[in-house]
Amino acid sequence: MARAKQYADRVNIIKMVKLNGKWPFARIVERNGRIIRDHVWVDGRDEHHPEGHYYLEWYEDGKRRRKPVASYDLLLPAARAKSIELNAIKAGLITLPETPVAPVPTRLTMHAAIDQYLEYIRKHRSLRTYRTYRPVLNVLFRNSYTKTYVDEVTREDILKFTSDCFDQGLVPRTVYDRLVTVLQLFKRHGYKGLVEASDWPSYVETIRPIYEPEEIAAMLRNADPDEAILIKFCLSSGFRDREIRYVTWRDVDLRNSVVRVTAKPLWKFKPKNYEERAVPLPAAMIEQLRQLKARRNATPAELIFPNTKGKPNSLHIEVVKQVAHRAKLNCGQCVTKHGNRCGHGPYCQRFYLHKFRHTFATEHLRHGIDVRTLQGWMGHRDIQSTMVYLKGIQSKDALVKVNGGSLAAYIA
Repeated sequence: MARAKQYADRVNIIKMVKLNGKWPFARIVERNGRIIRDHVWVDGRDEHHPEGHYYLEWYEDGKRRRKPVASYDLLLPAARAKSIELNAIKAGLITLPETPVAPVPTRLTMHAAIDQYLEYIRKHRSLRTYRTYRPVLNVLFRNSYTKTYVDEVTREDILKFTSDCFDQGLVPRTVYDRLVTVLQLFKRHGYKGLVEASDWPSYVETIRPIYEPEEIAAMLRNADPDEAILIKFCLSSGFRDREIRYVTWRDVDLRNSVVRVTAKPLWKFKPKNYEERAVPLPAAMIEQLRQLKARRNATPAELIFPNTKGKPNSLHIEVVKQVAHRAKLNCGQCVTKHGNRCGHGPYCQRFYLHKFRHTFATEHLRHGIDVRTLQGWMGHRDIQSTMVYLKGIQSKDALVKVNGGSLAAYIA
């Protein structure tokens, strides 16, 4: 906690805070000679105001001067330096040109805030994240937020955005994700606590769909060797689509039966949550990878599943759909947004890469892998993301009890 008393006679520390839509200066609160961070006096009351900026205030030639301080940690050094400077001027040791009064910070418009935040996302997050955030903020939120400045935001503005999303036909889970994006924008600019717990859209947490053993067997029977090893790798590693796209032979530890997710600066690939991880692979998978590497005479830096030019392949999803269609597994009811029917081609929405990840998680939990271990293998930052897979499993003990109960006796 910073001390301030020694400068109170020459250099005062004040703070610009928001009160009733305006930005006045307020005196800081001190106790026992120490500054209480983010506390100011308002009408004789000690109030907490984390928003706004700290300033130094002093009098020079009978005129009041103010100067902003970049951060709380710099308050005392700045006050000390200004006090020394004023005493030196008074003693005639130095002569400084007149310093203009520091202008009041320009209020940030909502349009500028969105542009700044999207630029931050573009530079610090993945391209996929940027492309997800951009339409939400550039289109949905710009059209919903009718005020000029960021500091005018209220809970009602956020609720209006939620309602506007529902009016556009978005489902609750999608609205929930859009709301997270908007609140991250405001958090970046220092505004938190804009919604209450009851304001979040409610949605049904569905059981994650998995591939049944019969479906996997049928796909493998109808896949060529390269397609089969891709499917097996997806199933045994639990990797995300982009992680499969950028995995190289250097990431595979053939001796210890482990495959790793690592950053690839060459292709600007960063692991999700910026965390590299290792996943154990079955011995049979390791052996097939060993044979594939030898057959290709591959170098460590080469991709395991590249396109025909040796570059990252973004069409692995098409391989899965084509194999499913060949195996006659399509449901025959799917219609894409372009009007393609899965009864006529490889367009079935029941077959996609991420479903292998669901299968990986569900089967490991079913066979006794604990949730914390699986969390590490999956690369989940939050344990809740892993626990959703518990809904799709049942223990063998529970099944024995169900079959041995009175209800089962009635059915028999």
